[in-house]
Amino acid sequence: MIYFDHAATAFPKAPDVAEAVALFLNQAAGNPGRGGHRLTVAASRVVEGAREDVASLLGGDPERTVFGPGATYWINSVLASRLKAGDRVVTTSLEHNAVMRPLHWFEKKRRIKLVTIKGRSSDAVPSVDEIVASVTRATTSLVVMTHASNVTGCVLPVAEVAHAVSPVPVLVDAAQTVGSLPINFAKIGAAALVASGHKGLLGPPGIGILLLAPWFDIEPLVRGGTGSRSESHEMPEHMPDRLEAGTANSAGAAGLGASCEWIREQGVEALYKHGRKLLLRLADGFRGVPGVSLHGWNADTSRVNILSFTMRNKDNGELAAWLDREHGIMVRAGLHCAPSAHQRLGTFPDGTIRVGIGPFNTEADIDTMIDAVADAYENGIA
Repeated sequence: MIYFDHAATAFPKAPDVAEAVALFLNQAAGNPGRGGHRLTVAASRVVEGAREDVASLLGGDPERTVFGPGATYWINSVLASRLKAGDRVVTTSLEHNAVMRPLHWFEKKRRIKLVTIKGRSSDAVPSVDEIVASVTRATTSLVVMTHASNVTGCVLPVAEVAHAVSPVPVLVDAAQTVGSLPINFAKIGAAALVASGHKGLLGPPGIGILLLAPWFDIEPLVRGGTGSRSESHEMPEHMPDRLEAGTANSAGAAGLGASCEWIREQGVEALYKHGRKLLLRLADGFRGVPGVSLHGWNADTSRVNILSFTMRNKDNGELAAWLDREHGIMVRAGLHCAPSAHQRLGTFPDGTIRVGIGPFNTEADIDTMIDAVADAYENGIA
């Protein structure tokens, strides 16, 4: 079995993640912040320890590092809190539907003005100048950008944009970059950054991260019990409790803390270089396979370890299923929840086959993938 769908979710997870989750459930599964008995205290230590681990890895303030169900939840939370009728929002064509669907809903229901930057025809990456030219400080309420495309892996200039358009706030969707690229949230200069725990961070599903700058606040999307300020019917003012209503996913936090520790031990830069080496090997190998086209590919651009390709006269879904069935290779075919990106790349509506490389893939995996795709071209697919 060869797993190349890390852009959807990491597999396997980091060592010790499953053990950390099981250990929490078996020995520390109290409700954090709800009471003073030993299991509650133990659970609180696990969650707060994970918060420290995440903040340290990503350059955030632990008090403004907030846990929730996922990156999509936090994107919706920021948009719901900050947007009102008539607001102008600038985004890019490379956004995932986690961004595009709520923005289009706000455009229809709250009458915001949505401006989508198309970017270069080759990879849809917008330049800083393109975005700055679309931002009017008097009327633009928010810039929303992915840090890296989940279709092509191309990295967008989020830090340059954040500094150039200041004081207009920038929301960064870093689902594809946390754990895969070195990130220092404080240096990026964004207002907020959201991320998934289960992709590049190699943690369990069901836990997402919101980092907030000291000067940027949002209202809670969900209100309820926090274990703090229980005498009041209002949500607490202090962070992170203000945004963490309801029982925390403490088991997920336990696994996320373990994965962040492993990533820190390995070094994000070392993990990135390993994946980059494999990515270049794959791209070079595909160039020798007749009928294969790479989409959004330029070896000289900054990117995470994702590659999209198609094969002439082959159906993407059928080819992906054949790779799994005949060679044990798992990839993702289709539009990857990013139809606007595919429209700009010229691969809509059929999409592409996406190869997402992870830290546990090897050169042998890459060579098997190249040989399998060559086999599909030479002998056809069943």
